[in-house]
Amino acid sequence: MNWRDDKYRRLFVSGELGVGAVYPPLKGSCLWRWKVWVTESGSVLEGKSSDEAHARKAVEQRFRGFLDAAELAPKGGAA
Repeated sequence: MNWRDDKYRRLFVSGELGVGAVYPPLKGSCLWRWKVWVTESGSVLEGKSSDEAHARKAVEQRFRGFLDAAELAPKGGAA
């Protein structure tokens, strides 16, 4: 899994599949927004974080939950 710049966001990818993203703060805001669309529940998850590192960690943790639930990686394995 890797992060790559994708125009207005940082995209979290697994191979060529985008699984989530982190968005810089909107004008007048200081919160980073994040969204994960490949999740354990199948529902899109999103939230806000105080900085980019925490937003990326939120995306990675939720995708790791998907991998664990789908038994596609060892429990708690690296995302």
